[in-house]
Amino acid sequence: MVITEGDGVETGSGEAEFQEAESLQEQGQVREAERLFRAAAEAGHVGAMLKLGLLVVERDEGEAERWWRAAADAGDRVGQLNLGILCSDQRRDEEAESWYRKAAEAGEVDARHNLGLLLIGRRDVQGAAEQFRIAAEAGRTDSMTNLGLALGEMGRAEESEEWLRRAAEKGDGRALSALANHLWSQDRREEADEWWEKGAAAGDPDSLFNLGVRCEHKDDMAGAEEYFRKAGQAGHRRGAARATAVARGVRANGAPYMPGLF
Repeated sequence: MVITEGDGVETGSGEAEFQEAESLQEQGQVREAERLFRAAAEAGHVGAMLKLGLLVVERDEGEAERWWRAAADAGDRVGQLNLGILCSDQRRDEEAESWYRKAAEAGEVDARHNLGLLLIGRRDVQGAAEQFRIAAEAGRTDSMTNLGLALGEMGRAEESEEWLRRAAEKGDGRALSALANHLWSQDRREEADEWWEKGAAAGDPDSLFNLGVRCEHKDDMAGAEEYFRKAGQAGHRRGAARATAVARGVRANGAPYMPGLF
């Protein structure tokens, strides 16, 4: 989840300080910019509250929260979103949900996506799917992927494939792998291979790992080792160990290596 700046468009009290602070920030004069953002925020400028929160959050989450809360209480949807993200990071999930819902109702697509993630964490798959769908229909690619995965868990295979395919065609790595997994589960093996290959070309670790398994199915152990090694380098937690096991013929615990298992 990514905290956002907002558009900073506002007129009225503190606007002159805000504009000067933005100019100074662009010139790399961060300390002076912070001073002016603070002055504008204290004068009630919501855009300055958002910017100031971003500047201080890494060193003082408490101060960032105060400014984002002030913006959120003023009805700013980016302030509501940022406050929700901060609460999520601090495991204050009930409060995070409240702010995400307010931001979502105000039209903030990112809040819909984050709310979906929170609901997935609670295993409320249907509720999450509802939020992902709104964000997906607004064009957010990772929401399309998450919607497809959620629909798959709900047993709605055709609809799941539709959304995974839409995200995969936009190049989303997780969608490329998830679509291939879906096709494999339906015994559409050649189609699955095509999407795993696209995922591998995009650097997706799961696609690389699964192509390693597919090489084993084809008795291409050299190819399998290479794909597993690349999967490990891309971040797959089992990739490096699997490559070593293929090369040695035994697993790390000394058991004989059994190829072909996903």
